[in-house]
Amino acid sequence: MRKLNIGIDIDDTVTDTFEYLMPLVAEYFNLDLNYLEENNISYTSLPDDIKDREVEFGKVYYDEAILNVPIKDNVSKYIKMIKDLGHNIIFITARSNRTNTDPVGDSKKYLDKYNILYDDVICTLDKVKVCKENNIDLFIDDSINNCTNISCAGIDVLLFESKINKHCDLFRRVSNWEEIYKIILNYK
Repeated sequence: MRKLNIGIDIDDTVTDTFEYLMPLVAEYFNLDLNYLEENNISYTSLPDDIKDREVEFGKVYYDEAILNVPIKDNVSKYIKMIKDLGHNIIFITARSNRTNTDPVGDSKKYLDKYNILYDDVICTLDKVKVCKENNIDLFIDDSINNCTNISCAGIDVLLFESKINKHCDLFRRVSNWEEIYKIILNYK
């Protein structure tokens, strides 16, 4: 088995950020939580009339919230098993200085808190460029746009199932970290 460079998104791929931030979105924008839940509205899918306040919301909540977001089941276990196979793990997240005081430091602190192994953490809005620069073989994300752009760059992608991508069948979908591990174990 050849050594892979695996790029992994953090929010809603390793964490349950969408669900966790819903009540904070409701509070900040004075919206009904039931309405948000029924319409799958959270920090990544704000309605057009408040979308321009996303950065403002992030500056108020992200520094503290990002460190307390629940982790998906068995992430640490399966990433350790992937690392034990000899693969490189590079977290590539869209967290940025626009909304976080220290996006790289906070991301590392979060990953370390849960004993999640990694070779690097990169915060960028241009995930395609970073994937190319780091010779990523396989990228895992919940964002349809990121998967589309990265796939168009010739990089294999796995779409991590989330509320925002239920309708998408363009990519191989995964719903948990055991599935990801099995795919990597048999990766060709």
